Amino acid sequence: MTLETDVAVIGSGYSAVALALNLVDLLPPTTKVSLVGKAAVQGKGIAYSTKAECHLLNVPAGRMSLFADRPNHFTAWLGGQGYPWTGDDFVPRRIYGTYVRDCLAEALKRTGNRAAITLVDAEALNAEARQDGGLLFSLSNGERLSADVSALCTGAGARRLPLPEQALSPAVQALVVHDPWADAWWERLPADGDVLFVGTGLTTIDQALLLKRRGFRGTMHAASRHGLLPQPHLFRRADPVDAALVPGEGELSAMLATLRAQAAAAPDWRAVMDGLRPVTQALWRGLDDAQRARFLRHAATFWNVHRHRMAPAVAEEIVDLQRDGKLLVHRGRLEALRLENGRLAADLGGRAAATVAAHLVVNCTGFDRCTATASPLLRSLAAKGLLQPDPLGLGIVVDDEAAVRAADGAPVTRLFALGPLTAGRNWEITAVPDIRVQARSVAARIGAELAAAG
Repeated sequence: MTLETDVAVIGSGYSAVALALNLVDLLPPTTKVSLVGKAAVQGKGIAYSTKAECHLLNVPAGRMSLFADRPNHFTAWLGGQGYPWTGDDFVPRRIYGTYVRDCLAEALKRTGNRAAITLVDAEALNAEARQDGGLLFSLSNGERLSADVSALCTGAGARRLPLPEQALSPAVQALVVHDPWADAWWERLPADGDVLFVGTGLTTIDQALLLKRRGFRGTMHAASRHGLLPQPHLFRRADPVDAALVPGEGELSAMLATLRAQAAAAPDWRAVMDGLRPVTQALWRGLDDAQRARFLRHAATFWNVHRHRMAPAVAEEIVDLQRDGKLLVHRGRLEALRLENGRLAADLGGRAAATVAAHLVVNCTGFDRCTATASPLLRSLAAKGLLQPDPLGLGIVVDDEAAVRAADGAPVTRLFALGPLTAGRNWEITAVPDIRVQARSVAARIGAELAAAG
């Protein structure tokens, strides 16, 4: 069976829902939009599927509206639901997931004066170009979907441990948690035992808070190459200062020196980082491939811990855990895992080489980079020359308006990409404030494409 649609939005995460909602806003009422992905998780993804109240947004509620043109939409929804939070508060991610789902549910209510959304509860596995420029998708439920315009909104998956799986014996594998969100792994951990989190980013923070809530009495270890935890937000945000960097001018070292000087003169360094948000994508586009590779190699970790920060209340809990000796942070790259006296021994390499003993090792390395090989669909499109991988592995090649570029560099007719898939062009495109702007822009571009096609 072949379904027909005007626009196919491929994905089940935040980017997909944000685009679909903006399409409803902007497209004529006769337009059909198909949202293709697992219906049970539409709009939530990993971040907003958590049920733990301790897992908070790391952006204040006032900047988390789904809609770029309605910045107060989320805070108005909170008030309408009777919640006490204001625009300055860091809301539980569970609540935000409910907000996204509520917005989608409202859009699914068909009315005669707006475009219609249909949920297609399946995954797109393959695609081929139609003669008229659209795409024909093969779906996991055996059906096919023919679309005039398509948007790829597939997000990033979980990163694997930095060890080859064949290097881990079955006995070691049994004590490794590869996906901390997949099951209740803590039930296998002795209440007074030791656990090693591989990674020191926001995923580790989430897991540490979960153990604390469950009354864990043992010791939590966290290890990464640099041993850096995310920086905290302030309870009262400082006003952003104007960016001192100019896109396309200067080497990375000179740009870093400028930022350090500006941060030293500012009331708080966060004001400098927040002032970069409006120009971050332009700054990234101003770098050549060699500069981008240098940034990824030497500066990306430091950027991430300062850019993607912890909610203030979360940071206070982490400080308490460290002060009480319940969370120990190690600087070192995981080089080997082996069994020793019934527990795992984790060898950490680097200047501060050490061995950490643990009852369980939990992979908290976070999201992997979105690549052109991340899903069967992307591999299918790449094999047909309908997309090309970003040279640095940051998604796929798109232009400034998110139109996908083919293997020969030409734009693919009526095919777009959003979110992490476009990191090679935008760098910062994982947070809500950035994705919602992109979703609005792409929705407008899709509207223009459909109008031009008649």
